[in-house]
Amino acid sequence: MVRLCWRRMAEISIAVALTMAALLFVAWAAWAETAGDIGITSNWERPTIGQGKATAAYMTITNAGGADDTLLGARSPKAQRVELHQTKMGDDGVMRMRPVEGGLPIAAGGKVVLEPGGHHVMVMGLDAPLAEGGELPLTLEFAEAGQVEIAVPVRKGAGGTHGHH
Repeated sequence: MVRLCWRRMAEISIAVALTMAALLFVAWAAWAETAGDIGITSNWERPTIGQGKATAAYMTITNAGGADDTLLGARSPKAQRVELHQTKMGDDGVMRMRPVEGGLPIAAGGKVVLEPGGHHVMVMGLDAPLAEGGELPLTLEFAEAGQVEIAVPVRKGAGGTHGHH
């Protein structure tokens, strides 16, 4: 009986060890995916006003890799158009939004902050208004990293720590 008990305990220990190894492998794989070269944090976007069909999304994009990358554009299944924009002061003292030509470079080891009054992702032709507390799926397209899918929370003010890599 004691011998059987020890044998059963050994089997359980092996099963637990294999389970832990599998969990560590899954955790490592998830970390490797989220610790890739491109990281997206503090993403948020403004709610639309009334039945508005446009909004702006903001985020911090980090490039932990050894090579430069470029954010080429974005898209959403819930919008007709998504463009990279930059807000600039004109010679006449009026702020204007302009599309970013050629993409937004992100240096190796660097970061780019998309924020109100600067670079941002302009989302136009929404299929429905966006209310605070909702989310909008966005696919960011990078020259080197390829597609990065994120869910952007809708908030009235600056974003929190919700992020995706």
